[in-house]
Parts: sequence; C-alpha cells; structure tokens
Amino acid sequence: MRRLLLFFFIFLVAGVGLALVFREHNGYVQIAYADWRLETSLFFFLAVLVAGLYTALLLWRLAVTGALLPRNLRELLARRGERKARRSLYQGLLKLFEGRWADAENELAKLAERQDNPTLNYLGAARCAQHLQAPDRRDRYLEQAAARRGSSELAILLTQAELQMEQGQDAEALATLTRLREIEPTHGHGLVLLARLSEHMGDWAQVRELLPVLRKQQLLGEDKRRDLSIRAWTDLVRQAEANADTLPDTWKRVPRDLRRNPAVQLVYVRKLIEAGAPVAAADLIRATLRTQWDAGLALAFGDIASDNRTAQLATVEAWLKQYGEEPELLLVAGRLCLRNRLWGRARSYLENSLRGVNRPSALLELGRLFEEIDQDEEARQAFRQGLEAVLDNPR
Repeated sequence: MRRLLLFFFIFLVAGVGLALVFREHNGYVQIAYADWRLETSLFFFLAVLVAGLYTALLLWRLAVTGALLPRNLRELLARRGERKARRSLYQGLLKLFEGRWADAENELAKLAERQDNPTLNYLGAARCAQHLQAPDRRDRYLEQAAARRGSSELAILLTQAELQMEQGQDAEALATLTRLREIEPTHGHGLVLLARLSEHMGDWAQVRELLPVLRKQQLLGEDKRRDLSIRAWTDLVRQAEANADTLPDTWKRVPRDLRRNPAVQLVYVRKLIEAGAPVAAADLIRATLRTQWDAGLALAFGDIASDNRTAQLATVEAWLKQYGEEPELLLVAGRLCLRNRLWGRARSYLENSLRGVNRPSALLELGRLFEEIDQDEEARQAFRQGLEAVLDNPR
C-alpha cells in the first residue's frame, strides 16, 4: 500500500511538472508509416507511451503469475504446513515440560513427518511414552528418530540410555552407552551416565577406569568424584586375595592421596589382619593416628593380636593423652586391659566409654570382665543392657 501511494505521488508530481513544461509549448510528434500518418502533441504522446508501457508490464506480470500459479500454490501450502508443524512442535515441547505426557506425545507425534528433521519430535515423544509406562512406543519413537537421515545419533543414544536407566534396563543401557563411547569417547554427559550406571551395577573396575577422565573434565562434582574414588579403590583392596606377600602390591595401585584416607586404610588394615600381617597393620594405624584421629582405625588397632600387649596398651594410652577420652579409645583401652588381666583399669576404661550412651560392644566387654571377676549379677545386667541397646538401635 505504501509503495502504491509512493508511485501515485511520484506520478502526480511528474504530471504537474510536465504540464507546466508543456503549457505553452506543446511540442509536435509525427509518426509516418507508408501512407499512414499520426500527428499529436508531444505531451499526449508521452502520456500514451507511459500508459502503454505500464499496461504491457501489468499484462506481463499477470501472464507470469498465471504460469507460475501451480508452483506458487504448492509453495504456499508447504509454508503453511511447515508453520503448522512448528507450532505443533512448540506446543508439544511445552506440554512435555508441563508434565502433560499424553497430550505432549500426541502433539509431538502427529505432525512429526512434516518437519524437515523430526528428531526432536520423536525424542520428545519417546520421553512422554516413558512417563506413560509404554516402553514399546518409546522404542518405536527412538527407532523412527534413528531412521531419519540427518538425525543426531549422539542425541538419540543419550536419550535412549537415560530412559533405559530410568526403566531399570541396566544391560540395555550399558550397551547403548558403550556404543556412545565408541563414537565420542570423551563426551561429558555420556561419561557421567556410564559412571552412574557402573556404580549402580557395582562395576567398580569400570568406575576406576572412568575416574581419571571424570577428574580431567571436572565432571560429577568434586565431592561425588571423591566418594566414587574411595568406594572404587576400597573395592579393589577388599577383593584382593588375603595374602601378605601380594597385598602391598595391590596397595601400591591405589592412588597416593587415597592411601592417606582413613576409610581406605581401614579396609587395607582389616585385609592385613586377615592375611596374618598384624605388624604391618599396626604400623599403618600408628602412622596415621600420629597426625590425625580416626575412630575406625583406633578400633581396628584393638583387634590386633600383638605379641607385646603391654606396648600396645601404652600406645593407646598415649593416644588418650593426645586426643582426649574418645569413647572408641576408651573401649580399646578397656579391651587391652582385659587381655592383660588388669581388671580395675579395664572396668574404669569401659565404664568411662559408656558415659552418655549404652554401647553394645562396651557392655559386652564389661559383661565379660564381670564374669572374669565372678560378679555374675553385674555380668547379666551388662549383657542385658547390651542386648536392649542392640534391639533399640538394630543398626
């Protein structure tokens, strides 16, 4: 409309200008052909010429438009279909995020084939089918997405793995993530999914393999990576053969920073005790408790059968001076005094370890002490209290 008004204005201005020019000098034009002659003013001739050219241009445009009408109509319908398909995709994704699974699935699936690349439609529909507990439809949508030329295999595999893990299909998810790792070994989210699946399946060897790249790419978060590291390398030590000759080699495979971790050390200490290497176990505990406190290692120290029980008790009493009257240290001191038949000191340590809380292990040791000194009623009372404590707190 603006263009038409502009042309009209220009034509009007041009007409007024020409009228002023030819007002007193109309000019003269004569066209002769054989015996035929045409005479007119220059102004009228120019006006007819312009009108003729405009009419010819208009007729040409009409002819071209008529010839191209079928193609233009097809393109118009195609554009309308594309707009409708895009609106359907947007509506489907919106309903998906709103949690309207059935509506979203219907919206995403019905016009998927009108998209240039329907991958998004099918992946979204697959997620909806998962929420609707329809794994057959979910798999069909994933197959349809994979069958389309130009679809992203990475996006399809990630979606498939996530949905399989949600459904508890561990073996299928592992196969999917293995394929994903083949095509892109360092893909961050794929590695995270594989680590989580391996943790769930208890495949700690796979977790140990993944840990370096998870650390390099700063994936999962530092706390989660450390927790996985402790559990994975603890499993290596726990699964090792209880052989005093080979255990040190296994221990050397554990990363240096984890070899200083008390939770990992405790597993190794228990393994050394099982393998008949109490001296190595005691040396490791002493080296750690020299600089940091750990209740688990202190209790493990009390489980070691030492040839020099007096020195063992002296070590524990030195820790009591260093760390104060920790309940675990008092319990260990009581046990060692009991082994050394130091009844009075054993009773003092054990009763002090029970201050504020009934510990079944301390009550058990106290009951044994009372049996040793022939105080049967006190022994029965200690055993009963220990049993009640266990029943009150089964864990």
